[in-house]
Amino acid sequence: MTAPSTPRGIFTAGNLLAAFAVALPPLAVMVALGLAPLLAVVALTLLIVDGRRLGAGLRALHPLPMLLGALALWAAASSLWSILPGHSLFEGLRLLVISAEGLIVLAAARALTARERRDVGIGAAIGVALAAALLLIEWSSGAALTRLIHPAGYGITFSRFDRGATTLVLLLGPALLGLRRVPLLGAALALAVIVAIGLMSSFAAMVALGFGIVVFIVARWLPRATAGALAIGLIGVAAIMPIATPSYESTVSIQQRSPDIRISALHRLLIWRFAADKIGERPLLGWGMDASREIPGGHRDFATLPGIHMGPGHEALPLHPHNAVLQWELELGVPGTLLCLAIVCWGLWRIGFAAAMPPTERGMALAYAGAALVIALVSYGIWQAWWLSCLWLTGALLAGSMPDEC
Repeated sequence: MTAPSTPRGIFTAGNLLAAFAVALPPLAVMVALGLAPLLAVVALTLLIVDGRRLGAGLRALHPLPMLLGALALWAAASSLWSILPGHSLFEGLRLLVISAEGLIVLAAARALTARERRDVGIGAAIGVALAAALLLIEWSSGAALTRLIHPAGYGITFSRFDRGATTLVLLLGPALLGLRRVPLLGAALALAVIVAIGLMSSFAAMVALGFGIVVFIVARWLPRATAGALAIGLIGVAAIMPIATPSYESTVSIQQRSPDIRISALHRLLIWRFAADKIGERPLLGWGMDASREIPGGHRDFATLPGIHMGPGHEALPLHPHNAVLQWELELGVPGTLLCLAIVCWGLWRIGFAAAMPPTERGMALAYAGAALVIALVSYGIWQAWWLSCLWLTGALLAGSMPDEC
């Protein structure tokens, strides 16, 4: 990578990214949907005040822009056969815009100087500490701060902090890199994050954090094998999940054998089975970009399914399949799924094989990838603007907190 030119003045990419690193984690905890406009603001600001340094960062990302462009165009083209043509066209174009914004932020992060990278890491550490404190305050006070924002009588459950908790998991790597010269402080911050996420009982965040720790330990010594295993595992999930997801009858049997299993887990299995069946109806082209919300039969309430004991309000497909791979296959068919897999596998190849990283930093990057994949495979809709923005912003902060030689 070409060495970045020496920045001058206050308004540089490094200073801006460091400031946004402080603001991002608390924003994710309190108003997670604000991450989408935040990405737009960050990208536009960087383009205006320090756009001259983006070229080197963008060149190092080849062929990612082309893959993202092809995916967005395919998503927009799916409006020709989508069951929601206007919505699919809009979402395809929005994906193109979000991808462009993300590439700007990531390119800027890659073009930072060594001093700026230290500042970004320290900013991330401060932001993560603030966010962990906010989660602990909300847990201990019954969401007192949130109740100040919303009108009286607003129903608040701790599940509303799931987005913030998962964002915190993805930002732990940049924060720890920022504190790599003071390991005791880094350990204290990691412990605070673990406690905060545990108290919030965010299943996706807890699993992602645990998996990320395991990936880091293995990747610290076997980076190429770890990157390859993640890529092969994802491809394997894409190949077998539509046929390996338990049937309705098997899910009924699971509940009968394990009556204490979480209703949300059973519901997720039923959603995946429904999505898998619908993939079989349109395997090549799919149903259209973000058309999961209106798949025929998707609003059926599983409370009426014979043998299943769950309350009302558990739809067959509520907005999205809660699994990125199934959503790719359901909505964009074979071409879209191959493009999505190519994007993810390119990132894993870049981290595990191509980039020149010290062992600890490479392990952090692969741990980030593993945690992000876990969340994507069990939780949010992959096209949700806040979630795509979260991935771009946290990924850029990770890249921006790496040593200069990365």
